[in-house]
Amino acid sequence: MAVSVDPTRPKILVVEDSYQTAMAVCDLVVKHGCDVAGMIGELDKGVAFARDNALDGALIDIDLRGTASFPICEQLRKRDIPFVFLTGHAGTFQVPDEFRNAPSLHKPVDDRELGIALAGLARPAAAPSGRGNRILERLRDEDWSALQPHLEQVALSAGEILDAAGDVVRHVHFPTAGLVSVFARNGRGKAVEVALIGCEGTTGIAPILGKTQSAGLESVVHVSGTAWRVAAGALMPLLADRPGLRAELLAAVHAFVGEMSDTAVSMGSGTIEQRLARRLLMASLRLGNRELALTHEALARLLAVRRSGITVALHMLEARHVIRSRRNLVEILDYEGLAHAAGDAGAMLMDTEAGARPSR
Repeated sequence: MAVSVDPTRPKILVVEDSYQTAMAVCDLVVKHGCDVAGMIGELDKGVAFARDNALDGALIDIDLRGTASFPICEQLRKRDIPFVFLTGHAGTFQVPDEFRNAPSLHKPVDDRELGIALAGLARPAAAPSGRGNRILERLRDEDWSALQPHLEQVALSAGEILDAAGDVVRHVHFPTAGLVSVFARNGRGKAVEVALIGCEGTTGIAPILGKTQSAGLESVVHVSGTAWRVAAGALMPLLADRPGLRAELLAAVHAFVGEMSDTAVSMGSGTIEQRLARRLLMASLRLGNRELALTHEALARLLAVRRSGITVALHMLEARHVIRSRRNLVEILDYEGLAHAAGDAGAMLMDTEAGARPSR
């Protein structure tokens, strides 16, 4: 079944052998701003459609009436078209090694998770350069062309450790959606968040500096999303050969160090209310969402303070009418007011993140 599409919207192929499930998935695809390029339920037709039609991404059921859909994935891989697995039969088929980095969603599909997955599929086509990360967007075309063959797009799952403190850094990640918390961790395991990385930054900075091990920093996915990643072993020779690429990535490291410096000042001189306001403001602006799924306990852990202190600070921000706090959810009501509550750090954030404020 082919479906007419608007050429200005990302075109998504839906491969699903259950007609009812396929229609539900197609409805969600349209809801999240994409168009359905085709709805296929058979392996041979899926292979042909993936080979012959213009696509920006695909949602692929692994089990098509007892047959694995991997030949369709192979066609998509040949054309550099990203895809997401959909499955209700975990373990029925073993995913081949070449596809194990593909995102996977379990059926019945969650609306929010599918939206994040579609953002990952569609984002590379959304900008003229097809990069989705501000550091990569700034690269000159010749440097991007040299780096691109070494990049792969991966899903980021909440709680996933990208780089462990003191361990070898195997990949550098450039997020395109979601958020990554960077923690400073000492030898006794005590940790505090020192930076928050979204599509403006990068994680795993050691290889950019010519090092192989993380110097006490640990990168953990805070909000699930997507990223480009490059193996450290492939990136380091490129940096030696391409001064322009090295300069841009060193500028990103400089910005990262600046954020850690601001965090240190905030921790050393700010009240819990100011630190909390800064953290909420940063997360909302970089995530592009006024609503943040955060518990009091999680905020206390991130800021390395007592849970009771977070509870009081949230009440104080609510009294200013800049946020609304509910169970496991904080909603930003007034960005200017929240920035004022954060002190000097809030004003700097509003300046550096200009244009990133989410709409209601």
